[in-house]
Amino acid sequence: MPGTISNGFEPVRDAFAQQIETGDGVGGAVAVYHRGKLAVDLWGGMADRAAGHPWQENTMCVVYSTTKGATSTCLHMLVDRGQLSYDDLVVKHWPEFAKHGKDKITVRHVLTHQAGMPQQPKGLGDEQTLVWDRIVRAMENLEPMWKPGEKTGYHAINFGWLAGEIIRRIDGRTVGAFLGEEVCKPLGLRDLYIGLPESEEGRVARLESLLNEDADVQRIDQMLDIETIAGDAAGQRMADPVQFYNRPETHRAELPAAGGIATARDLARLYACLGAGGTLDGVTLMRPDTIATATAQHTYGPDAIINFPMGWALGYMTGGATSSSGPRVTAFGHAGFGGSNAFADPEIEMSFAYITNGISLDLLGYTRAFALSAAARQCVGAL
Repeated sequence: MPGTISNGFEPVRDAFAQQIETGDGVGGAVAVYHRGKLAVDLWGGMADRAAGHPWQENTMCVVYSTTKGATSTCLHMLVDRGQLSYDDLVVKHWPEFAKHGKDKITVRHVLTHQAGMPQQPKGLGDEQTLVWDRIVRAMENLEPMWKPGEKTGYHAINFGWLAGEIIRRIDGRTVGAFLGEEVCKPLGLRDLYIGLPESEEGRVARLESLLNEDADVQRIDQMLDIETIAGDAAGQRMADPVQFYNRPETHRAELPAAGGIATARDLARLYACLGAGGTLDGVTLMRPDTIATATAQHTYGPDAIINFPMGWALGYMTGGATSSSGPRVTAFGHAGFGGSNAFADPEIEMSFAYITNGISLDLLGYTRAFALSAAARQCVGAL
């Protein structure tokens, strides 16, 4: 199994090797930090099965909604710098957003998926969703589906455009540029992008559908029924969750809800920093009190979109009995469609990331990633 592993973490290697050997996941990578040090850094399988290209040390992958954790981190850094407050009205920074009754939506509503805007704009094709200014105008023209703060409903795609435009209005840079300059460069993250440079395209794994042609596709069709809130929230982008995200044009676009591209190694390092109170290896992204506010559980309950109890910090999924981030409510991170997941569990000084190009019907990181993170926790407990 290519990669490195610290003594005591062999069960993670064994679990990952079994997944690769059985073909579960096609290809992927797993990384674990413990007490600020990289303890697990493994990869395997095929990055492009059709072309015969194996997964390499620097292979990156689309991580779907795991992207939201990186996007949220950028926004928290602006709060830490005093450039906005979580209870600011969005219109304070984005005046055109006020149309159609959205003038009472706060930044906190956006981060906890309570803004009432999960629905995708009507009539936009693939190419138009890749044009930032076109999407911003579409967000301005949406009408909330419920009173802000009244309920929680997962903003699967809109979250990224809402948070990303708030960042752009305040800082002047796009979320991808902010991430690269203010997060990745200081922390030494070379393989985490929202908006991939064309020069890096050759390192991106090709996504492959593991969906059952009958049962899984039928479940997706039912979930995305255009007559339901969930169908409006996911839109056409989720109707073909593989091919759209295999396109180089999609990789280059900034899709801060679900279009991030990364290695497991860099995702785990990002969460190692956040889980340690915002500082790692002498690099500080934000103060411990900002981290504490951003990662505390703010809401918990049934989600109006995915019909499942969810715990939310500010932009991060929290841990708990039904969470892929683990049993402790103090854990925080974000899972992604298809199986990716990344989180920090500060109480045990561990961070974890898993990425895969084998796309299964996994919305919350409960299958492959959960087995690997459980093995990692057992190793930490034994140590």
